[in-house]
Amino acid sequence: MSERPWIIEELNRGNYGIMRSSRYGETRGFLCCEWWCEGYWASSGYYNLCSGSPTIPSKLSSVPSIFKGLASPSSFPRSKLLISLWPLIRSIVRNSLNRSSINELPSVPEKASRVNINTDVLIVGGGPAGLSVARELGKLGLKVVIIEGEHYLGGHLIIDDTEIKELGRGSEFVGKLSKEVSDSATVLTGAVFDGFLEDAAIGHSRDYSKLYVFNYKYIVLAQGFREVPLVFPGNNTPRMVTGLTILKLIKWWGFKPRRVLVWGSDDWGVRVAMNLAQLGINTYLGDNSVIIRSDLYRDRVGSLGIKTFIGMNIVDARDSGDGLRLTLENIRGKKAKIQRREEVVVDVLVSAVRVPVIDLPAQLGVPIVYAPEIGGLVPRRGFTGDLGLGNVYVVGDAGGLLPEALVVRQARVTALSIGVREGLVTGDVLDKELAEFKRDLVTTNSSYYNVILRFEQGLQGSGYYAEPNVTHVPMWAVAGSIEDVENALRSADRQYLCFCEDVTLGDVLRAVKVLMHGKEIKVRVLHGEEEEYKSLRLPGMERVKRVVGLGTGPCQGKFCLINTNLILSFIYQKKPNEFGLPRIRFPETPIPMATLAGGE
Repeated sequence: MSERPWIIEELNRGNYGIMRSSRYGETRGFLCCEWWCEGYWASSGYYNLCSGSPTIPSKLSSVPSIFKGLASPSSFPRSKLLISLWPLIRSIVRNSLNRSSINELPSVPEKASRVNINTDVLIVGGGPAGLSVARELGKLGLKVVIIEGEHYLGGHLIIDDTEIKELGRGSEFVGKLSKEVSDSATVLTGAVFDGFLEDAAIGHSRDYSKLYVFNYKYIVLAQGFREVPLVFPGNNTPRMVTGLTILKLIKWWGFKPRRVLVWGSDDWGVRVAMNLAQLGINTYLGDNSVIIRSDLYRDRVGSLGIKTFIGMNIVDARDSGDGLRLTLENIRGKKAKIQRREEVVVDVLVSAVRVPVIDLPAQLGVPIVYAPEIGGLVPRRGFTGDLGLGNVYVVGDAGGLLPEALVVRQARVTALSIGVREGLVTGDVLDKELAEFKRDLVTTNSSYYNVILRFEQGLQGSGYYAEPNVTHVPMWAVAGSIEDVENALRSADRQYLCFCEDVTLGDVLRAVKVLMHGKEIKVRVLHGEEEEYKSLRLPGMERVKRVVGLGTGPCQGKFCLINTNLILSFIYQKKPNEFGLPRIRFPETPIPMATLAGGE
């Protein structure tokens, strides 16, 4: 737990719009209080927002409305008018952007120390998965180092007071596990693992005073999941935050909202809502899925008095004096004979929609494939978590979203797999544990087992993984049937994808049209048009990124790249690999040159 942050006083006064976007100067919220959110804040010249003394630009202006259209991502560089006027308005637009002056930037130590870390196993991530692997590796006598970006261990469970199947109260379980591991492993908190160079693996401390160089036999990627912003008309509201953040704000720092809508009904989303309801907060739970998606906690929702908006879309959102006014409609489709439309006013909209953190596997060139059963885009892996690179494993939510009890079992399998390679245990010990893990996967949800089996063996044992089309996009809170998609596209300019660069869904769709040389892509494909549609080659995400600037902000696409890929794949009914992802490069988070130079 850190000091009470500055934003709490602002939120309790009703001031949610503490930021201004960099391109338009529109009011924005801080979205989340996690270490990787700092890049998003920096996009508008803000730093350390979840600390006691943040850095805020002294000049908070906005782009004049007359230039707003010219400043939009989809106008430049294709607009001939803008090209001709740019020399005249360049200084006006640039001076209107929110930027901190050099004297306002956070101080960086003049000399950073280089720290060499040598270990048998390096674990990236100190959440339940990373801690569970560390405990099992410690039992085998291996030297373990854990690197964690936050200043605490435990991940999302550190603040989860609900009962988790087979583990008990989440916060108590991970607290005991943290203490046990800290006594046997080397733990680096407040440190970021930046990724892989040709001859070294690099990290740095968040105060930039240390540059870490890692040498290891094995590396285990346990970065967990990342909650992403919802996409709907009016989602540039400052009243949207992530699930883990709302729990921190309330439980640790004394934020006092009255009404909260949690969007996302998988295990984590339902538990966020349960935590809030147990605190006496008027809590709603929404999702555009057919039913509450959590098999484990579905029955607990009604007993806590949580009102649900399941099978509904957010079709409009307006900030008003009494809160965020959301308009919800049921998913249409052919079977929706009765239209349901409701309005709800909340203080905060919480996005509990999560995606696996794939940054480091993608840096290493591991195939990233679409598996809706375990969270969307995930690294292709086997049951042991082996990524096929010889010494790299992925465990926990970073390799696909699984219930925490299964993550603990998976962690033991991963540790034993390393133990077999090191000659510390025999293969039959691993085989027995692996068989039990597979049995637990099947009994919990057979789809978990089936998708990992397809990862390992491929189609009929051929090694080829058949990637499905996207049929559901949890973060697009305005889509369901074809009718819903067509309706949602009418308000594409009010649906923001990249908050760093103010890129909307409309900007991206116009970019796709331009890159297709003006050819319209239909959502509803009529009979006789199928062959023509199948032959279309849509532009990849790298090309879209270069046109509109999507993912080029300081957060490096953490909020937008996966969202955009899945939404476009859903709209055009294509496979995510047909769009792909831009290359994810070193470093994981920006490093000041002074730290790199100081660490030589």
